[in-house]
Amino acid sequence: MSLAGPERPPGGSSSGLADASVSPRVRRFHRLMRRAWWLHSLGALAFGVGVMLFARKGIEHADAVLMVLGLSWVLVFVAFRFVVGAANTSPDESRARKGLRLVTNYVIKQLYQQMFFFLVPLYASSATWSLTSWNWWLVPILLAFAVISTLDLVFDNFIMERRVIASTMYGFCVFSVLNLNLPLVLGFRHFDALLIAAAATAPTVALLGFRVRSVMRPRGIFITAGVAIGMVFAGYYGRVAVPPAPLAMDHGAPGHGDPGEYECVPGPVSGMRRDQLDLLRCVTHISAPGGLRDEVVHVWRHGGAVIARLRPAVIPECGDRVLRSTLRDSRLPADPRGKWSCTAETGDGQLIGRTSWRVIDPPPASRRAPTPRREPAPPREPAPRRVPTPAPARP
Repeated sequence: MSLAGPERPPGGSSSGLADASVSPRVRRFHRLMRRAWWLHSLGALAFGVGVMLFARKGIEHADAVLMVLGLSWVLVFVAFRFVVGAANTSPDESRARKGLRLVTNYVIKQLYQQMFFFLVPLYASSATWSLTSWNWWLVPILLAFAVISTLDLVFDNFIMERRVIASTMYGFCVFSVLNLNLPLVLGFRHFDALLIAAAATAPTVALLGFRVRSVMRPRGIFITAGVAIGMVFAGYYGRVAVPPAPLAMDHGAPGHGDPGEYECVPGPVSGMRRDQLDLLRCVTHISAPGGLRDEVVHVWRHGGAVIARLRPAVIPECGDRVLRSTLRDSRLPADPRGKWSCTAETGDGQLIGRTSWRVIDPPPASRRAPTPRREPAPPREPAPRRVPTPAPARP
């Protein structure tokens, strides 16, 4: 199915290397080629790590870079559909056709690999890494696909030979790219982009991996439409599990008491005394490459129960992405002790970030025994001055 990697040796399987009909020179050549492809895989993996670092450093300019990423994916789609895809292979194709497919597939596969590596840091920065959050699951899957796609021997001889696995990788890549590009390039809200990406993934994968005639048959249309509808429903009800990448919360912290004169985001707080909850507030610094188009909501929770859903206000002195909400005393529970959290979400319920702290009892008053008062010592009388006795006169 793929010709970008090492082709199998004569005989159709790896056991052909041990066949007596294969000369030692051919076997030595295959061993060298196998080692060369493993070295190429290590080089591709190192280059992918560099792409991840570049994407992480340039996340504020992700809107411009992702436009190029979208065009790259269009190129991948066209190439897979009309040049190197499974629907364009035939046992009697000419050498020129094979050569064209070989070169095209190699170039496209490099774009495909680096696309996965570029997506990983953008989704990782948007995910909330916590045991109480589930919107980080996409990151390890994208990272695993990125690493597997660089292993030429595995990718060409195992992944690409199994249409279901290859289609799954295509699907994750298509969904992730659309979910990123639609808000940044076309200005969609993140939830709308999520639903569109979910609906477009199944038809795109079907056209990538199968012949158009097979897809357009009643059975193909039924299966493709069923998968698309199922993904839309999963995206609608599981929106909290999909990060609104690249929207992220850079910093977040609670605060209490009068804010500092030049305070933007309060310092980290792990615990608060229950008798010091006046002016309880939550401040979040939102990172939004391409602009903040979604409404942001602060969801206050105490012990897992929602206390309030507040729309935060912008702190003018700190920029338009530092948001603060204040919880009134009337909303405080009778017993405020326990775990608290403030979650930043989009207006449609997608998780941006969370900060948490605990409210504790004040420390008991210190009871030290009073120190006995010392009486001042009486003043000492000056010692009598000694008068020297005159020596007797000599006769």
